[in-house]
Amino acid sequence: MIGVIALAATLIALLSIYSLQPKIAYERGHLQAAQLVHLARACMAAGSCSRDRLAELVRDLYRFNQTYPMRMFVTYVERAPNPGPAQGVNPITVTNETVFEVETLRTLFTGNPEEVRITVTTVSERTDRVYSKRVGDRTYTMVEVKVTYAHSYSSPFFNVTLCPSLRALDAVADLKRLGKCDWLVGAPLELSKPVGANRYRYDLRDEFGIPVPVLFTAGMPPKG
Repeated sequence: MIGVIALAATLIALLSIYSLQPKIAYERGHLQAAQLVHLARACMAAGSCSRDRLAELVRDLYRFNQTYPMRMFVTYVERAPNPGPAQGVNPITVTNETVFEVETLRTLFTGNPEEVRITVTTVSERTDRVYSKRVGDRTYTMVEVKVTYAHSYSSPFFNVTLCPSLRALDAVADLKRLGKCDWLVGAPLELSKPVGANRYRYDLRDEFGIPVPVLFTAGMPPKG
């Protein structure tokens, strides 16, 4: 008992001499990666998003960091948003990727930067239905397309898949959500752009303002 009392007295004496200095660990990876995702989406929504434009947005992020410290890692633009070529006939897949290289703490040991990758995928699969729709005094030929649309965000800190909502830019297209990432789109042929031999593109927008290309072939007569 006497020993316990003596130990307690010693600890109290030491605490009175040395002030406690709590250690604070700053979160930096998750927040920065999320901000890079936001930059890529904003750049795609604005259109004509080049590598130089995206690098400029990253520099702006650094300037904001001076006011609102995020303890940012060094970041490089490896690949700017640029939709790849359409793949397939039916379904038709278009993939848009943005890649940032980030010098994380792991880079100090491996010498290799890590990636923050934003992948936007649109898959258009035409159904067998073509129908007519009258809007005002005009009749449109509607081509029905099943669209699967998803965002995938991968980084050293998180991996997320989103299914953003879609909207039409006119009052003609028909749009119905079938499931999490699946939609049924009635695309007006007369408002679609020819992009090849018997191939057309009709653009929707997602909830972030990013263009969503609905690609399909035409040729069948209206059925309904």
